[in-house]
Parts: sequence; C-alpha cells; structure tokens
Amino acid sequence: MPDFSNHPLNRSYDLDTALSTIWEFYKKWFYSLFVISFVFSLIITYVSRSVDISEIYSVTDPEEMMEILSSLIGPYALIMLFTFSFTLILQYYVIIKPLEPDSTVFSIGSNAIIKFFIPLLVLNIILAVVAVVSIMLGFFIFIVGAFFAFLYIMMLAAFISPVLMIENNSIGDTINNSIKLAHKRFWPNIGWVAVFAILLAVVSFILNALIMIPFGGSFMKSITSPENAGEVLNISSRPSFIILHSLASALTMPLFPIFSLVLYFNARSGAGSSISSDKRGNDKEGKVTIEDLYADPKKDRKKELNKNSDRGPTIEDLMP
Repeated sequence: MPDFSNHPLNRSYDLDTALSTIWEFYKKWFYSLFVISFVFSLIITYVSRSVDISEIYSVTDPEEMMEILSSLIGPYALIMLFTFSFTLILQYYVIIKPLEPDSTVFSIGSNAIIKFFIPLLVLNIILAVVAVVSIMLGFFIFIVGAFFAFLYIMMLAAFISPVLMIENNSIGDTINNSIKLAHKRFWPNIGWVAVFAILLAVVSFILNALIMIPFGGSFMKSITSPENAGEVLNISSRPSFIILHSLASALTMPLFPIFSLVLYFNARSGAGSSISSDKRGNDKEGKVTIEDLYADPKKDRKKELNKNSDRGPTIEDLMP
C-alpha cells in the first residue's frame, strides 16, 4: 500500500497556498495529465456528437418526441458511464502517480477500475439523488438556495473519491467520513469550493469562447435566426470543432481531481492550526503522517501531564 504521508499534496493549507500548490502540481505533471485528458475528451466528444438528436427539432408531437428521447437513453447512458470511468481513472492517477512514478496510466487505470468502479458508482448515484433533491429544495429560496446546494454537493463530491481511494473504506464509512471531513471546516470548505468553481467557470468560458472564434459566423447566424438552430449541431459535429473542444477540455479536466486531493489532505491535517517545520522538527515541510491524522491531542496532553507528575519535584520546584 502506498505511503500517502509522502504525497506531495499532503500538508495543511490556507487558500493562497492551496491555489499555488494546485498550480505547481498541475505544471509538474502537465504533460501526462494533458495527454490523458485529451485522449479521453476526444473519445467522449466524438461519441457524444455522433448521437443524432436533430430529429427533435423537427418534431412537434409530444408522444413522438418522447419516443425519440427514450431511444437516446441507451447511448447517453453509455457516454455517462464512460465519462465516469475516465474521471475515476484520472482521480486515482493524481493520487498514485507521484508515489509510484514508474506506474503507467494503464496499470493505474486497471487497478482503479477493479478496486473502485462499483463502490464509487454507487456513491455517485446516491450523490446524484441528493443533488437533485437539494437543488430542487434550494429553488424554493430562490437562486441563492440552489447555488448553495450546488456548492455543498460539489464539496461532498470533492471528498468522496479521495476518502474511498486512500482509506479503502466501505460505502457507508466513505459517506460518513466524507461528511465529517466536509463539516470539519464547513464554511472555509464551502468558500474554497466557491472560489474554485468561479475560477474554473471563468477559465472554461474563456477557452470555449476562443474555440468558437473560427465558427463565429455560423454560430451567430444560428442565434439570430431560430430556424437555423440546427446549425449549432452541424458545427459541433465538425472534426475541427471536436479537436478544439477536446483540447480546451483537456486543459481544465485535471484541476478538480487535484483540488479534491488538496481539500482532503487539508481536512485530514486538521487545518486551521498552522503546521510549521520549526514546531514539527524533522517533519518534511509540515506534512502529516498517518499517525497524525488519527491522533487525539487530549490523550497526548494527558499522557504528558501524567509523565510530569511521576518524575517528582526538581531543584527549581524547591526554590522559593
């Protein structure tokens, strides 16, 4: 079993150091993360664009439209399953690759699928149900409630995969530990997720705007003329668009797995109390060992007091 105490992301953070560490880790492993993300994104984009949904735009009968939609359930279910498998492999790659540099994406991916496919799939289904209910309830208190529900679900999703993959828990224990870690520093965690989500949305918007530049004329035509709405589908099925879209997606895909690992290690380190190299002696840059993750400071203090009480009075104690 890998020693996760030696993972380069295993330390305590504030928001500034968290963002800078994510960036440094992303740059260090950029080539492999980008290539993996691009290949998977290219496959997902190509398969999803090959599903013909143009018939929906020419149908007005509700029953016929429902028949078309029901026929699309199978293809889109397979696409979602493949996307899920990819995110699973990418998350496990971010966790394992720094500790096992000689491992390949194939060995890491096969281990990830064998060990975590079923439990993580069940956890994601549970999380999806909770997300739908939470966001629907959130709309009752307007957009703010729905946005808060979205952030809360995103925070839980960030913890679930690292808790499962690093601690090898059961499904029930993974849910329990994920909620505990998420609530350990609830408002800071929500704030970090909000900042990350906004940054990721801005970067994604800019990248998607850039890839639409070569297709600007056709895209504006489809917006200004509703009868030409099908032109958007033609644009998205072009090989040039698929490649550009995959390149843009590959730049942002690795960011959430890295962020989720930073959030997990920060919660496990008992963040909020600074861990400095001066106080920890030989500890490497404030990294936290497995023993530190589960240590009880009250018990340690009690042992120290008992030890001091057993040693008897010193010369200093007898001095007035």
